[in-house]
Amino acid sequence: MAQPTTRTLAAFVSDAPAGVASERAATVLKHALLDLLGVTVAGAREPAGVMARDYALAQAARGPAAVLGGGCDRLSPALAALANGTAGHALDFDDIGVGVGHVSVAILPAALAVAEQVEADGAALLDALVLGYEVAHRLTTMYPDTRLGPYAAGYHKPGVYAAFGGTAAVGRLLGLSTDQLAHAFGITASQAGGLRANFGTMTKPLHAGIANRTAVEAALLARAGFTASTEILEQRFGWHDVICRGEGELATVLDGLGALSSAGGFAIEEGLVFKAYPCCGANHYAIDAVRQVLREHGLTAAAVDSVDVQIETRNLREVLVYDWPRTPLEGKFCLAYNIAAALVDGDVTVDTFTEQALDRLGAVRESVRVHAVDDLPQNGARVTVRTRDGRTLHREQLTLRGSLADPMSWEELAAKFHGNVPGADEVPGAVAALEKQPDLRPITEPLRG
Repeated sequence: MAQPTTRTLAAFVSDAPAGVASERAATVLKHALLDLLGVTVAGAREPAGVMARDYALAQAARGPAAVLGGGCDRLSPALAALANGTAGHALDFDDIGVGVGHVSVAILPAALAVAEQVEADGAALLDALVLGYEVAHRLTTMYPDTRLGPYAAGYHKPGVYAAFGGTAAVGRLLGLSTDQLAHAFGITASQAGGLRANFGTMTKPLHAGIANRTAVEAALLARAGFTASTEILEQRFGWHDVICRGEGELATVLDGLGALSSAGGFAIEEGLVFKAYPCCGANHYAIDAVRQVLREHGLTAAAVDSVDVQIETRNLREVLVYDWPRTPLEGKFCLAYNIAAALVDGDVTVDTFTEQALDRLGAVRESVRVHAVDDLPQNGARVTVRTRDGRTLHREQLTLRGSLADPMSWEELAAKFHGNVPGADEVPGAVAALEKQPDLRPITEPLRG
């Protein structure tokens, strides 16, 4: 008889010994935490971040969990997780990895909020995160390409995969039993979702906020005795049957699960992709390619006649879905717009996605042409720049700073943090010593204002 997937994953989380986070896992997670803290504080100034925080405050649920960047009271864990998760994804500046897409922003805010509620130490938070990221990752392993399955059907990954990872991390911090956590997974599954049609609107970052709120609420309800199916992943009309349309082999989710230990082998040890630009990652290789050509040849926008960009077909047709943006948020999912910014401004920054930039960059719209091709990998781009003096310059970009092949250093991530957060100089050091922190306030308190 096949192992029951839901309960086996629940037991994996609840029964794991303390200290399960290997040195490598802890290092990656500290990078993820520092990066996410910075982009959350920056995102808290965005309209989506402000509105999510205002909504949370309107519920008048004061509590132990910090809301980052808002200068407001601490709130209940569920509402803090909603506000921080939404703000953390508002700029599309957060990390990507373990097959889950935007993974940290859809797990960490929930775990951080509940860690503050139960006054967990940094070591306990690290253990919970290792297990949470593992659960989220394993749900993607049914497919050789994680853009298949629910993603191909139109679901956004944070609400489909990471919500379970957040539930696992929160359940671990709350000390849920295997049975309680299986119920929590059942509750989470009934709230799984997030539609890709909302890319380019405030609801895309809300997907991360909802995933975090769901994780907190599901775990707390299960702890109180609230019931759900404890076979939700595998049973008829459950998650695999409905959300995944029965595609993929569910049994692969458990492959090698029992071999994982504090010595290593967890998905998070692979590392994460950290962003240099606050927009959809499908733009980044092309942005880098254009910037590199301009730098190498000393070109300005005035010297360029046209730019042709090629990227992989699915990224262009299914992710970067806007030919030209009508709003700044749509600009994050428009390849031509990001290339126009790289051409005119030499960079893509938070200020690229404003009404002023949208008006200004329209002047070069006709100079940028984008093309879908099938001979490039998912992560790659090819550009041709034609100059007004008759030169034709080519570049193929298959590497990217911040990717798994060329990771950002702690120092680079700290610089990104400081760029997003004026002051708070003590926070990187506190995050670097996370496993030694008796509680999380040295990290969260400086970032509330």
